[in-house]
Amino acid sequence: MLILNKDAVLINIGMRTTLEAVESIKDRIFQEGFSEIAIIDLPRRSDTLHLDMNCNVTNANLLIAKNFMRYFPVHVFTAQINRFEMAEQFLNHHGFDVYWLEKYKTIPDINFINLNPETLLISKQATKQHWTKHPLLQKKNLIEIDVTELEKGGGGIRCMTLPLLRK
Repeated sequence: MLILNKDAVLINIGMRTTLEAVESIKDRIFQEGFSEIAIIDLPRRSDTLHLDMNCNVTNANLLIAKNFMRYFPVHVFTAQINRFEMAEQFLNHHGFDVYWLEKYKTIPDINFINLNPETLLISKQATKQHWTKHPLLQKKNLIEIDVTELEKGGGGIRCMTLPLLRK
């Protein structure tokens, strides 16, 4: 599950999360104040297993994602209706531009943590050119962490820590 902003969440169904499971908790998600839940069904492979291996929020208005995701629809639920639309359309509707990556290293390039609006915690293995090509990313303070041994286990910084907003 990726919290996009105060209104929307994006959930990948797949190996461990079913559509039925999301439907069983969607009312609780709406009760928490979210107005839309988008469900995407990504390929069930080791390099697409988790949503944070495919996309991640870098700014309040920018999401970085693997290029293939632009071809996948999302099933959008609101409290009243549900509809289908393309992932980029949904993200744009919620104020996000998408920085589509044509080439990437799955874990180090996508799996990072926003420490604050100016700072990202990234893997030392991340492709540095991604952070210099997009104008909104050029001014980011990047803190590189050597998580090489942990990445060998198939996870990155974000999925190993699972950051959530907590009171």
